[in-house]
Amino acid sequence: MEIQLAREPFIRALQLVQNIVEPRQTLPILSNVLIEAGQSGVCIAATDLEVGARVAVPATVVRAGGVTLAARKLLELVRELPAQPITLTLQENGWVHLVCGTAAFRLVGLPAEEYPPLETEATEGWVAVDGARLRGMLARTGYAMSQDESRPFLNGLYLVLRKRELRLVATDGHRLALAQVEVEADGEVAGIVPRKAVQEMGRVLGGGDGAALAIRENQFFLRTPGFVLVSKLIEGQFPNYEQVLPKGHPRRLTAGREALIAALRRVSVVADDRTRPVRFVLGPGTLRLTASSQELGEAEEVLAADFAGEELTIGFNARYLLEALGPMEGEQVVVELKDALSPGVFRSATDEQHLCVIMPMRI
Repeated sequence: MEIQLAREPFIRALQLVQNIVEPRQTLPILSNVLIEAGQSGVCIAATDLEVGARVAVPATVVRAGGVTLAARKLLELVRELPAQPITLTLQENGWVHLVCGTAAFRLVGLPAEEYPPLETEATEGWVAVDGARLRGMLARTGYAMSQDESRPFLNGLYLVLRKRELRLVATDGHRLALAQVEVEADGEVAGIVPRKAVQEMGRVLGGGDGAALAIRENQFFLRTPGFVLVSKLIEGQFPNYEQVLPKGHPRRLTAGREALIAALRRVSVVADDRTRPVRFVLGPGTLRLTASSQELGEAEEVLAADFAGEELTIGFNARYLLEALGPMEGEQVVVELKDALSPGVFRSATDEQHLCVIMPMRI
């Protein structure tokens, strides 16, 4: 193998696969990235046997072949190289000779043949979606994924593809976030995408990029120009989220989103650090936020709000509220409530395609 490539695309490719490589591996070769050179160009790939990615890199292929190199050290080295073309040559002893300008290195490599196979192509079932829109959907749902290892089927994002609609759903049992968008899809498929793959999707998706999704058997695929992500799906049955979505809440509050976020941050400073309880007191034209703790004292702030319905006092976890309100779009947030013991529904006044359901707290 002998290839010549520019420094910046090389760095970008290594950065795209870097987080997939786990620092502590039972198999030493999984700490490496795979560099493959063929007639179609150069690809860089990484996998931890659950999640994998492959990136195409513009390059001149003098001689085809492949090798694996230590992922983190390779990125560290390439970052320090001058902005000049880089030549990688695989030598007979399995080492790689790297030359950039006046700098030269000999790096220990492992055979490409020993790297676990990475199947990154779904043959059918691709569904196109706007990359920026998908990234926004991930931001508006991913925070609600559970971190409870005893319930692995909640430790990911439930992706549902059905005719003309893509839905992303996450829940940890205390809250549920849902985002949806219209797409051109045939048939129905669904699967639970693990947290690590969700995080990688958020990192690689950018504004204006076209993207495509596919689910095949027990695998999930994401494709953007020059990049493919593949992940095993989490086994297990995701809860029936549609039964959780409240219906017919008679009380409706509309308030400024940024003003509510700022007030929540201030009031929650004196709340109990563990559960962060904040009390909502809803009345005609106002929303009063209160919090207290024996160690720190009390806080209260009154916001102007449009409220319809009987007066109500209800408590919520401030952290849950802030994580839900932060990625919302629009200037106004709508809160739909039934009573002090029923979950509240939080949504943007201008975006009907996203909502968050949060269980109340007894305070």
